[in-house]
Amino acid sequence: MKGGITEREKKFYPDYLVEVLFAMLAIAVLTVAAALAFPKEIGRRISFSAAFRPKPEWFFLWFFEILKYFPGNFAVIGAVIIPFTVVIALAAIPFIDAGTRGRTRAAAAIGIIYFAFILFTIIPALDY
Repeated sequence: MKGGITEREKKFYPDYLVEVLFAMLAIAVLTVAAALAFPKEIGRRISFSAAFRPKPEWFFLWFFEILKYFPGNFAVIGAVIIPFTVVIALAAIPFIDAGTRGRTRAAAAIGIIYFAFILFTIIPALDY
């Protein structure tokens, strides 16, 4: 008993649960209020007088850039084999990381994939 008021230990239910739910509700209300106060325009402006030039979203630019290097019958390499190899390499990182110099090899593999992604995203972005 401190100062005449009994102190009890706070428990998750109901004490912390009420605080967490109140914080979540306050954040949701603030987010909705901000979204309604400052609406964002969706998509790009379209000029109907200009020639149509399709442009993928930024996260697909690397894929479309790779497809430019493999036209015709070789499109399978750029559309299937390279992305599949990247996914397999990312899934293999935990296994590459094992061993004495594994961390270095894993960091090199991630660095190469990341560099290629950035490079093949920036090249077509500069074109548009």
